[in-house]
Amino acid sequence: MKKNSSRLSQNELAQLFHDKTLLCFLNREGEFLQVSQPLCKFLGYQENELLFKNINLLQPSLFSDDVRMGFWDSIKKEAHWNGVVNLLMSEGNRKNVMCNFVRLKNPETEKAYFFGVFEPNSMPVSFGEFTANDICFNWFFNNSPIAKSLFSLKTFQFVDVNVAWENYTGFKKADVLNKTPSKLKIHDIFDSSFIKKIQANKDDCITIDEIKLNVSSGTPKYATITFKKIYIHNEVFLLQIITDITDRLRYQKELEAMSQKSVQKKDVILKLAGLVGGDLSYVFKEITRLTAKTMRIERVSIWQFEDENNIIACQSAYNLKEHDYFKQAEFKAHDYPKYFQYLFKHKTLRVDDAIHSEQTEEFAERYLKPLNITATLDVLIQGHQAYYGVLCFEQIGSKEEWTIEDEEFATSIANIISLAVECDKRNTAEIELIKSNQKLVGLNLELKNLQKKLEQENIYLREEIDLVFNYEEMVYGSNSFSKVLTDVERVATTKATVLLLGESGTGKELLARAIHNISDRKNKPLIKVNCAAIPKELIESELFGHKKGSFTGAINDKLGKFQLADGGTLFLDEIGELPMDMQPKLLRAIQESEVEQIGSTKTEKVDIRIITATNRDLKQEVKDKNFREDLYFRINVFPITIPPLRERIEDIPILLEHFVNKYSKLYNKSVKFISEETKRNMQSYSWPGNIRELENLVERAIILSNNEKLIIPDFKSSEKEALISSTSLSLDDVQRIHIKKILKATNGKIEGAEGAAELLKMKPSTLRDRMKKLGIKKL
Repeated sequence: MKKNSSRLSQNELAQLFHDKTLLCFLNREGEFLQVSQPLCKFLGYQENELLFKNINLLQPSLFSDDVRMGFWDSIKKEAHWNGVVNLLMSEGNRKNVMCNFVRLKNPETEKAYFFGVFEPNSMPVSFGEFTANDICFNWFFNNSPIAKSLFSLKTFQFVDVNVAWENYTGFKKADVLNKTPSKLKIHDIFDSSFIKKIQANKDDCITIDEIKLNVSSGTPKYATITFKKIYIHNEVFLLQIITDITDRLRYQKELEAMSQKSVQKKDVILKLAGLVGGDLSYVFKEITRLTAKTMRIERVSIWQFEDENNIIACQSAYNLKEHDYFKQAEFKAHDYPKYFQYLFKHKTLRVDDAIHSEQTEEFAERYLKPLNITATLDVLIQGHQAYYGVLCFEQIGSKEEWTIEDEEFATSIANIISLAVECDKRNTAEIELIKSNQKLVGLNLELKNLQKKLEQENIYLREEIDLVFNYEEMVYGSNSFSKVLTDVERVATTKATVLLLGESGTGKELLARAIHNISDRKNKPLIKVNCAAIPKELIESELFGHKKGSFTGAINDKLGKFQLADGGTLFLDEIGELPMDMQPKLLRAIQESEVEQIGSTKTEKVDIRIITATNRDLKQEVKDKNFREDLYFRINVFPITIPPLRERIEDIPILLEHFVNKYSKLYNKSVKFISEETKRNMQSYSWPGNIRELENLVERAIILSNNEKLIIPDFKSSEKEALISSTSLSLDDVQRIHIKKILKATNGKIEGAEGAAELLKMKPSTLRDRMKKLGIKKL
């Protein structure tokens, strides 16, 4: 901003300057903004020689406690300063001048500046004469609308007080001079700690909040008091400025009380809402008791309309003073038309003077006066199709005005009553409905029992078959596979690591799912990982996850399978295909139950159950140094070996039926028959692909079929047919299966010691004839 813009207007100067006054205006840096002609003449300078020059040009100095101090440094931090200053005149001589400086603020620029008055010819005067006659002091102190007082820094006694202070405290100036506040019992601030603090305070200013002041009226006031050192007449005093906060504290307490009451109301509403659905009589009692206590209302009552709103009867009422419940007589609506007309129209009736109110005066003689009820707040209670009744709040004796908050609270309680009434009606209707249903059930019980018995008889046989042939999603009937499932049941309820061993297509994944589904972890995820299907470079990221930017292509954070399976089961299929460099990391994760993401320095605990599967011979892999021995021992806690299909040929008819039904529905075919020769050939086949090969073969046959007969590709057929659904084995089937097992056990040896004929206790020739008849080829 330009310097000239800080100068005052000519009109303002005309009011301040005159021929015999030595005046000046300075900015905060001590530069002259305006100088009166008398002051220029006194100093021996022209006006242009002083404007925008620093007051240090006059080499001002002052003396305080015999120590020379910087003049401007002492002034600029004070709101008012007074004292004798030694100034250098233009001729080179020095003069002592009495100075008064007051700090002001420009209303347009908000910048501070200083107004100074010089009195070169003033004679030494007393402090009282100075304060009574000094223009600046009168403006700053005596005439201030703010309560101010001066104290001696030596005795901390009153030196001076202004009129605003007298009006605020009620004390007269003559009664407090040369006395301390503690002696007058106004306050006890001036203790030893305060004196040390004010003496040591570098800023010479201390503010204390919420001070209790005992004024002459006897009613204490509260204020924020600011203490500040000021220089007057070359002496340091303590200025006390009082800012009243009595009303602020009162309003604050009222707001806190309102807030606390609002919280109480909210808590009561929530508590009463939680009672909805309970016994209606108990709910009504709790509503009247809690609302009376919360609002501090002597009487709260709930009334119900009867006889098509012609009668209103009290259902529950509570007296806060007597802590007692009571019921009152009923009223007829036609006796109080003004009350009910107004209530039905406005839904709420708020009356502060019930005896003389037009709406309630009809109740005065019979109800209000005998009970000394002075104010009422009534709210209609909404029902399902009509009004249920009225909620009444009644004050006794004292007359207090209802607030809008009271009305809102009463409306909320009326809504809760409405919900409670509707819920009670619904519960009653449900009870009646239950009773009616029980009667109907009793009448039809015999019929249902007969129907249930018939259904049980119809499905009994199938249930028996299902108990043998179905487990989870598996179809079986052989003893060997039944033993596998027994092991599955035993280990499923434990936390043991399971190793599933078997050829491809034997159902290892189904068994893993079965272990998970009957374990305690069935409600958590089963995460499957095919170790053979994941590239070597990505296997660690798949298992343990990675952080963004940990390697090329890691554009986001990714959770590993271990983390996804936390709380559940992790199924590691084809574990034998796991690269050697990954095996130690997997071992550590299984052992410690913790993982570390790629790119992270933190480990994370996981709770998982490990199931592994392989079609390799891991013992041989360990010997060949293709699989770590320690990892093998870690996963081989509970091994389960799954027999191939060729070792459970008695399951082939059952599996055949299952797959035929499955794919017949899928492809909308009706296949019911299969040739006997095809079935025998299927039982003689080695099935290198196991159940998966059988399923695929049946699906292809269903697709190719044109009639009800199933033709299996690459298997001979005959004219003799059998139902596919006939899962029971014929005598020939049983003999064929048994002879095949014996031949396998003897490596195809028929004659001689430990030959098949000897084990079967028949002649070799008889055995050969039987084999030919059953279509069994020599191994």
